[in-house]
Amino acid sequence: MAKNKLEISYEIDFELIAINASVKEYKLAWMLNKTLGWNLVKNENIKLDFTGNRGMLISNYLYQTEYQIFRLIRNRAIEGEEQYNAFIIPELKNFDFFIMIENESVGFDLNTFISKIKEIPFVQFAVLMDAATLKSKDNLIF
Repeated sequence: MAKNKLEISYEIDFELIAINASVKEYKLAWMLNKTLGWNLVKNENIKLDFTGNRGMLISNYLYQTEYQIFRLIRNRAIEGEEQYNAFIIPELKNFDFFIMIENESVGFDLNTFISKIKEIPFVQFAVLMDAATLKSKDNLIF
């Protein structure tokens, strides 16, 4: 009997900024709110299910404007989870957080935005990543 393989590819329609900051996610969210004039709010945790009855919960903050959606997610699973050492993007485990920007508007300057994030005192590093080249990019589709 012939076997067929189903291949699925998703269109990556968001920008991804990787951040190093050795703080809890609520403190980073608070500082982003203060620095950028946002209103990031704790949203329901993202549950990722993998084969073999494995899964993990990822902390998730959301700020939505009329034209854009900003999401702050933690790279490491929530403390206390069985898979605490699991990462949403394992190949980027040296980064603590990601900001996903959906529906980027024409007047939005990404470089200025990243510069403002870098001005936050406890942010050591912030860089724009090409999400389409990531091996685990499917973990960012939820």
